[in-house]
Amino acid sequence: MKTLLPILCTLSLLGCSKPEGRWRATHDVSVFKAADEADEVTFILRKGEPCALGREQVVKAFMYREVNCAQGRGWILYEAGYPFAQESR
Repeated sequence: MKTLLPILCTLSLLGCSKPEGRWRATHDVSVFKAADEADEVTFILRKGEPCALGREQVVKAFMYREVNCAQGRGWILYEAGYPFAQESR
C-alpha cells in the first residue's frame, strides 16, 4: 500500500494538466464511450485526424484521456503514451 500512494499522487497531478492547441493522432486509436467502459468503442480516430485533449481520469488502475474530435467525444486509454502530436502554431 505504501508504494501505491506515490503513484496515485503522481497520477492525480497529471490530471490537472490542460494541453493547449490542436493535436493530431500519430496512429489509429480506439475512442471509448466512457472512461470505465473500455470495451465499448465509439469510433476509431485515424492517423492524422485532429482532436482537442481534455481531462485525465484514473479508473480501476487505468489512465484515460478525454478527447473531442470531429467524429465525437470520448475517452482513450493511456498505454505507452498518448497517440498525439501537438501542431505548431
